[in-house]
Amino acid sequence: MQQNLLIILAVIWLGLSVGSMMLFQRGKDAERKRQLWPKYTIFSNTVLAGFIVYMQPPLPLMIGLLVFMVPLTVLTIRSTKFCDSCGSASRAPFFMKPPTTCGHCKKPLK
Repeated sequence: MQQNLLIILAVIWLGLSVGSMMLFQRGKDAERKRQLWPKYTIFSNTVLAGFIVYMQPPLPLMIGLLVFMVPLTVLTIRSTKFCDSCGSASRAPFFMKPPTTCGHCKKPLK
């Protein structure tokens, strides 16, 4: 049963990864990416949290992981900005303050 669950998790995670690439790595529509990024991040982390709960690890571990995921999700959303010029995503390393210039074309970000 656990092996099947891990295979299902891997397939869903692969699907989420491909979806992320299709939505956020292609195209230049920064406004659309800005609108979808928080929703996508929350959705993918909710799926991961669902698998954590379903796998039923020891209660302290499960609570610790789920509590850790909340600030991680917020910081991921906050530290990712999209460039209006080229549409690329720029992320601050280690969740520091959000980037001010595009990592790809070096233009200022909003």
